[in-house]
Amino acid sequence: MHHSGNSLLDPSGRLRLLPYCGYALVATLLCGCLSKPYGSDLPVLQLPAQYQNAAPGEATAAVSGASPAVESEDPAASSPIAAPPAADETPVDWWRDFGNRELQALVDRGLANNPDVRIALNRIVQAKARADQANGARYPALAAPLTIAEQAPGGTTVGTAPAGSVSSAGGRNTSQKTFQASIRADWRLDIWGEQSALADSANFQLWRAVYERENVQRNLAGSLAASYVEFLSLNDRLRIAMETEDVLSATLASIEKRVKVGDATLSELEQQRAAIFAVRASIPTLEQQRFDALAAIAFLVATVPGNLTLSDDGLDSLAIPGVAAGVPSSLLLRRPDVRAAEAQLLAADADVAVARARILPPMDLSAQIGYSSVALSQLFVPRALFWSVVDSLTVSIFDGGRKRNEQVFSQAVQEEMVESYARTVYRAMKEAETALAAVRLSERRLAAQREASQAARRAWEISTRVYAVGGIDYLSLLETQRSYHRYLDDYQKGRMELFRGYISLFQALGGGLKATRQAPAGDNAAAGSPRALPAAADGIPVDDGAGVSSETFWQVELGGLYHRSTIGATWRDLHSRYAELMAGRAIRPRLQGRIDDDRDGQQSWYRLYVAKFASPPEAERFCLALKSDQQRCRVISSESDETVLAPTATPPAERAGPSSVAKGTP
Repeated sequence: MHHSGNSLLDPSGRLRLLPYCGYALVATLLCGCLSKPYGSDLPVLQLPAQYQNAAPGEATAAVSGASPAVESEDPAASSPIAAPPAADETPVDWWRDFGNRELQALVDRGLANNPDVRIALNRIVQAKARADQANGARYPALAAPLTIAEQAPGGTTVGTAPAGSVSSAGGRNTSQKTFQASIRADWRLDIWGEQSALADSANFQLWRAVYERENVQRNLAGSLAASYVEFLSLNDRLRIAMETEDVLSATLASIEKRVKVGDATLSELEQQRAAIFAVRASIPTLEQQRFDALAAIAFLVATVPGNLTLSDDGLDSLAIPGVAAGVPSSLLLRRPDVRAAEAQLLAADADVAVARARILPPMDLSAQIGYSSVALSQLFVPRALFWSVVDSLTVSIFDGGRKRNEQVFSQAVQEEMVESYARTVYRAMKEAETALAAVRLSERRLAAQREASQAARRAWEISTRVYAVGGIDYLSLLETQRSYHRYLDDYQKGRMELFRGYISLFQALGGGLKATRQAPAGDNAAAGSPRALPAAADGIPVDDGAGVSSETFWQVELGGLYHRSTIGATWRDLHSRYAELMAGRAIRPRLQGRIDDDRDGQQSWYRLYVAKFASPPEAERFCLALKSDQQRCRVISSESDETVLAPTATPPAERAGPSSVAKGTP
């Protein structure tokens, strides 16, 4: 339909848009009436109510006892054993249960600076932009076209063609310029649910990115803790090797004296030397392994090995963490990798609905109103007013099977995601059972290894005294020496494996995340005012910009984006490494984006600033200290700063997570 001139007005002078508004209203209602529900049930997986392997009990004396190579009492009774958490929850910051401040500082540093965590956060930003685009496509698009056209009988030329043009027959045609200014609205009616399904798919992909970031954070904490435990174990093994070398050297001195008086042979002397050099040869290997562990830790905390200094503590600096004895296996479904697979499955399900809707004919509605005139001076006179409303329904007659095969493809992807989801759940169950069995069996193995190493030590001490009086030959003494060194090294390896078993168990149970964490479905597009940061409750000074005077101050912007859950770790890391420079400072977070329908407000990200510095040189000194540790930063003035923290917003209503929206309608 196209009407021009005064046809837009009825005889009484009122607009005649009401019939066409009625058409649009009917079409809008059809969007809900004709949309077909989509969705598929998540695969029903029969998980056992409890794990086959019982959860580990209290720590044994063999776990936390001191090295048999050092004269000491059994410290099992004095070891700080963490209290078991509730049976339905794994500790959020489980690495704190090991009671080692250096480990806690390393995890804070990793959460604050690790590139993989930053990359995963930026993927959330990207996914949110796509979700915003998909949600925006459900609304009409408005444009304001301005057109200058010159038209002749042979066609239309936009631009500055001559006033008269020559026709192909050699004559001259009369051309005419047209000026047009209007407002145009284009809207694809969501009759078959295509736009809604596209929005749902993008939203589920957004939550997949959220869970993948959480999974990166979970794996980072586990990898850091495992590498640190290995580093501590190698400290112990190096210490034992050096102590063993000292004892063997003392024995060598005794044999040398006996050779001089004829009580020992040169063969015995050389065998003792060989034993000493065998131990010395193992020391560089242990040092190389310790450096490798240090380099792995440095990589995870985003620095170089030369800038990372760790203590010489051993495994005695770790406490045995408590683990609830009755953790239900259903809690595995809250693991971020399982939730990511679930979100991906629901996104694939929505994609099937998109492909199905695209087989059906789309309906497009266009409306335009404006002025059109042959003279620019008369463009906005009443008689130049025109309007048009176009409703189009396009039926595809033949497309070579493209749309139908797109549906087949989407259905196959959805079925693949069903299997991927099941595989992820089964893998999580396997990891949990394996970790539980490893901890339980490691405790038994370690108790036996402790007894074996203690018995080997007593045998060595007895053999040394008996050999001194000539009661046994040297080969018997040498064998007891080697046995003790071997058993003791195995014991230290066993202690390391037990602690790493606990780390694997916490990872397998989804540790590091809140048990109540649920991902909503539906609209999550607009970023708004941030909620109050939880860091403020942890004693972290947060400068929210309230009451800022006109006085100019300087601040240091930390490089990259920071997830809300890592702000506290960032503050602790900075205060731990730069205590003097951080005296009197505060964190100034600036909201960059958030997901509105996350019920606990965890999904928000910020730029972080350290304030306040009185002068640029003072701020530059702090920034240079960060750069020496491979951290990006820059000094900026408060005059160039925007509002840092908006007022606290009321949390949105709770919504169901993917687990409860396996079926839905667009």
